[in-house]
Amino acid sequence: MATDVPRTVELGTRVVTFPSVELQQLQDSNHLLGNTQALRDKLHEQGYLFLRGFHDREEVLQAREAVIRYVASGGNGKIMEPATKGVLDSRCGIGCIPFMEGRNDITHTEEVIRVLEGPRPKKFFKELFGSESITFDYKWLRGIHRRAFTGAHVDNVYMGRGSQNLVTLWTPFGDVNVEMGTLCMCEGSHKLEGFKRFQETYGSLDVEAANLKGSGWFTHDPDEISARFGGQWKTTDFKAGDVLLFTMRTVHMSTSNLTDFIRISCDTRWQPASEPVDRRFMGRFDSKHDVQYGLYADSDKVLDSVTMETLRYKWGI
Repeated sequence: MATDVPRTVELGTRVVTFPSVELQQLQDSNHLLGNTQALRDKLHEQGYLFLRGFHDREEVLQAREAVIRYVASGGNGKIMEPATKGVLDSRCGIGCIPFMEGRNDITHTEEVIRVLEGPRPKKFFKELFGSESITFDYKWLRGIHRRAFTGAHVDNVYMGRGSQNLVTLWTPFGDVNVEMGTLCMCEGSHKLEGFKRFQETYGSLDVEAANLKGSGWFTHDPDEISARFGGQWKTTDFKAGDVLLFTMRTVHMSTSNLTDFIRISCDTRWQPASEPVDRRFMGRFDSKHDVQYGLYADSDKVLDSVTMETLRYKWGI
């Protein structure tokens, strides 16, 4: 349950107090459910929607257990017994948890796909878009180990070749508090005037076309975003069934997982079915792509590649 009692957490390279001026509490938009235009207006205003109980809680918990069983089945003591608790072995760090992104046996197992592509999200997005919706086959299913986090970025840099109305739906699998690694929104970053140059340069980047080396994240430091461009960082504790929905231009990152528990979550992307689709994310994906960005960036990629530092110097930001 979310609380206003101050706690110390890590946001990228910063140790911050939550809630505080640096990192405030998200407020849900559940009171707008049933009013589609109000939800659209709120998404346009904030750059995101936080919705409590979007998915069925029991179905999310069943999906969580299915993922934990999958991770534990790989052996090497990744998950302590009983596995259903999701406690990581003390040796489990980078590379310990298997890569699960794509369209594969775990992303599309019955328990998981029932949540990700079930009647609830389908109905919601049909109403939000005012037309039939479609979701990418590719699912960004992840298990996050200790000390891991996602740096500040916008999703447009990874998947900007299709619909301009594409949105991300972030689903935590289980009860996930800020200490376990929750997604943080920089409110207003998709449209505030202070982000104009940022969105014209970094926000419009195609990391694959640019042959970018590394994650594609703009920075690990949240202050580098809010102090230079504006916006307010917000997050909260999540219960199984809660979600965050946000635009391709909304800057976001996550807190670090400071616990002994595996943090499981999945990003899905939704758009109007009638609009162009980024075909790179449709089909079947059995293993890691040759080109990987984000948390699983290929740091050994060097041939003719460019770094974020080089691009930022070129952009003057």
